[in-house]
Amino acid sequence: MNELENTISQVIEENYIPFEWNEKINDELTDIKLNENLPRKDLTRVPFITIDGADAKDFDDAVHCVENKSSFTLSVAIADVAELVKLGTALNNEAIERGTSIYFPSKVIPMLPEKISNNLCSLVPDQIRNVLVCEMVYSKTGDLHSYNFLEARIKSHKRMTYIEVDKYLKNNSNLSKSIENSICSLSELTNILLKKRSQRGALEIEGQEPLLRIDNEGRVEEITLPKRLFSHQMIEEAMLAANVCAASFMNKHYKLGIYRVHEEPEELKLESLKNFFSIKGFSDSYKKTPLDLINQCLSYAKEKKLNKILQTIVLQSLKRAEYSTKEVGHFGLQLERYSHFTSPIRRYPDLMTHRLIKNILNKGDLLINKEEIEEECIEMSDLERMAERASRQVTQQMICYYLKKYVGSDFNAVVTGIAEFGLFAEIDNFYVSGLIHVTDLPNDRYFYDKEANILKGKKTGRSFRLGQNILVTIANIAPEERKITLVPKEKKKNK
Repeated sequence: MNELENTISQVIEENYIPFEWNEKINDELTDIKLNENLPRKDLTRVPFITIDGADAKDFDDAVHCVENKSSFTLSVAIADVAELVKLGTALNNEAIERGTSIYFPSKVIPMLPEKISNNLCSLVPDQIRNVLVCEMVYSKTGDLHSYNFLEARIKSHKRMTYIEVDKYLKNNSNLSKSIENSICSLSELTNILLKKRSQRGALEIEGQEPLLRIDNEGRVEEITLPKRLFSHQMIEEAMLAANVCAASFMNKHYKLGIYRVHEEPEELKLESLKNFFSIKGFSDSYKKTPLDLINQCLSYAKEKKLNKILQTIVLQSLKRAEYSTKEVGHFGLQLERYSHFTSPIRRYPDLMTHRLIKNILNKGDLLINKEEIEEECIEMSDLERMAERASRQVTQQMICYYLKKYVGSDFNAVVTGIAEFGLFAEIDNFYVSGLIHVTDLPNDRYFYDKEANILKGKKTGRSFRLGQNILVTIANIAPEERKITLVPKEKKKNK
């Protein structure tokens, strides 16, 4: 096995990740097929398109937008996975067990078998697919006038990548008139929705994971950060809109929902954030509400070009988003109610949401037990955390392999974590942190000041703190342990 295969196998074993399909599932897959006789609205002539990354294989969503005299009509079509994956089946039991698809460089461990995720439910071009559609009518100022959910059949008229859409918007390359109109309308609506997003104070934090380009031998060839394009925002805003409507629909009919919740940060974390920005030179008075305070820090960081440092510090001050039936809103997005509806191929909570919506549309008799749903939400949040951890572990281990050739070399780094035993510092342009042990810090004995979150020298009073730039030498790397040992390199004084 090569480096990538070894790493993925190790991480699968460490996290007890299920990755094989049992015989019962294979038996069910033999008989599974699309039901073309269900009473559904025929939208196959509507020029829906999918917009995804170049390497995407499962297409959950397709979009269509029309600008009218006084409004926009946005339609978001989502693969109707619930039609094929029924409660009580082996397929569904396995999907619950996995909770989410897990994405590694050049490989994915899917929540559902490929026959469903990449074929029967994937909104591939020119193929009729069953979908759940959210139709939304927005005013020209971005206010939601009405929304409607319906079961339909669509046929994706084109598969486009984010880069292709971005190029089209800049150069107006040739597309069919109906697709051009839809993309231009969605672009206009996106600009309006982004203004609304800004007005409500939603946090603008771009916590991006590095992208690894892997060669044929399973080694890292290049490490980059994904470039954020306007086309990404077009799809994000369309999905956000559908997710808000899904949350509203569930609340209206059940007085509960499978919400994506994000609670306000704790006071202690906010005090730590204030301390950090005071050290960085921000001396004005701080705003009182958590939202205003964090946005104030974000603005200052942007102005002073502290964006990279800020990502870590602000993210550390925020709570994690989770799934819950509790209606506590979404702090980061500044939304009263929010759900996950748009990715049922790869996220089980979205599939749960679909079932609740379809139950109303079909006047079904689905048994709703809030306590059981809450338990499932907690389990899905745990599985999501595990998936994120596993994905990050593979990325970190592969970067460690890549960095082995740089043992003994010097790099700039930024302090991203502080503990009694030392400092964690992220190496510039490699997006991975190493440890500087406290015994390797120069010319003093350092102790941890928990209140100030610094390591401070006993004799010199010199301190190391979050966000500090530091010159380091890579002393050792143990890829299988995902450990990088760094030592600080003192700058030579001019004689």
